[in-house]
Formats: sequence, structure tokens, C-alpha cells
Amino acid sequence: MIGGLFKSKKFIAAERNQKILQNEIKKLSIEILKKDGFLKCKNDLFITKETAEKNTYNWGKMEEELKRYQKENIELKKDIEKIENILLLSSIENQYLVKIEKFLPEFRFAEVVKELKACGILYIQSLNENIIKNLIEDEKLSNEVIKRYKNFLNDIMSWNVKTNLMKGERVTRIFKKYRKTVNILTEQSILYMDEITQEVIDKFVNFGYTSKEIKTVNKIFNNYKNKYLIK
Repeated sequence: MIGGLFKSKKFIAAERNQKILQNEIKKLSIEILKKDGFLKCKNDLFITKETAEKNTYNWGKMEEELKRYQKENIELKKDIEKIENILLLSSIENQYLVKIEKFLPEFRFAEVVKELKACGILYIQSLNENIIKNLIEDEKLSNEVIKRYKNFLNDIMSWNVKTNLMKGERVTRIFKKYRKTVNILTEQSILYMDEITQEVIDKFVNFGYTSKEIKTVNKIFNNYKNKYLIK
């Protein structure tokens, strides 16, 4: 009982992180159940195909939809596995710069973000309380940002900020001009930039990439790491 009254900040933060993970897993699990139910309905329709003698159905289109939902379901289950394997910030090896607009994405902070960026504050890691107090004149907004910043320092943040901090940006964002590259990475369950390695890039030759194309992928990857990975 006494030990419970004197939990360390680190332990409390760990509990909070665990709740965040559990909530995310719960959301994805619900989504999977919904899609499983939809798939069952689709399969039931296929079962009745043989008995539908006089009715006309677009079975080809239905089969395509079924395959699409099955694929989405597999991806959701992969996401759950990834979430379950994410560690606390205090125990991860890499951390990345997080853009200030991701830290303050709400419309009410639009002018605040604009002002901060104009003053060269581009990332959360560039913030401190003095900067916030001096640059944000609106007291209410200033207090909100300070509160959110303190939470960030104590490992309390939105899921988008946490994954960006731990895993970097999504590959879909960094390689958005290279659809084929995105498809190859996602097929290997590589969703974030931190999950890419030199070995992964070297294996692009197996997907028909020329040395020039591999060099381009490598350049984008290295440029991102050099700019955003905190060393």
C-alpha cells in the first residue's frame, strides 16, 4: 500500500504509455472485428452463388472487394503487432525531430505555429517555456502550449507525435513521389523511416530496381536521417 503511494515519475509515465498502447490496440481490434464480420457476410454471399439460378450478380466485382478487405484486415493485424512491440521512449535507441505543426495541429494554434516558425522554431525539440511565454501573446494559448510542452517532457503526448518521435515520418510521406517504392516497403510491413536499413535498400535490386534507382532511394533515406535523426 505504501509503495503504491510513492510511485516514481518514470513508473507513472510507463503506466500512462501502457494505457495509450492499450487504447490504440483496442481501436484496431474493433476495426478488425468489423471487417471480419463484413468478410463473413461476403463469404455467405459466395456460398449462395450456386443456388442463385435466376438472379444475376457481379461475382467478379464482389470477389475483388473480398480480396481487398482481406488485405486491409491483414494490414490492421500487422499494425497491432507493431504497436504491441513499441517500447517506452526512455528505452528506445533513436529519436527524431518532430515538426512544430505536428505538435500543434489544431486550427486554433495556426497563428502560433506560424509565429514560431517565423522565429526559427521548427521542431518541438527547439521549444522551451521562455520561448513560449515570449512569443505567444495570448495568455490562454500560451498556457495551453506550456502545458502540452510539459506533458511532452514527461512522455505524455498524442499517438502521432509519439510514433513520429520514435519511428520518424511515415514512408508514405517521405516517398510520396515514388509509389512503387512505397508499395515495396509496405509489403514488407515497413511503415516508418526508422524501420528502413541499408540492407532493406540494397534488396531493392530484387524488385527490378537499377543501380541509379537504388541510389535515389538511398539519397532520400540518408537525407532524411541526416536532417531529422537526433544524434
